[in-house]
Amino acid sequence: MGRTVPSYRMVLESEIKKWEGFLKALRRDDKTAFEELMNACRRYASAAGSATRPIITEAMFMSILLSHQKTLKEIKVSFERLRSSLQTK
Repeated sequence: MGRTVPSYRMVLESEIKKWEGFLKALRRDDKTAFEELMNACRRYASAAGSATRPIITEAMFMSILLSHQKTLKEIKVSFERLRSSLQTK
């Protein structure tokens, strides 16, 4: 019988579980932030799995960075709209 390779999602959940001790040591609001970061990893699991990186944390970090970049872009657009509306008054 051939060996099966675990899916990225399975390996990701295993890696997240390894951080359980770190998560337990965080304050409540920090735990929420940590879970948001892990959810960003889950959100981009298909893309990260396609990247076939041998070190899973690289794909996790890229997923988190992408999520942050998108948030920054949304904030910038909102800021520009607000600034524009204030300048027209």
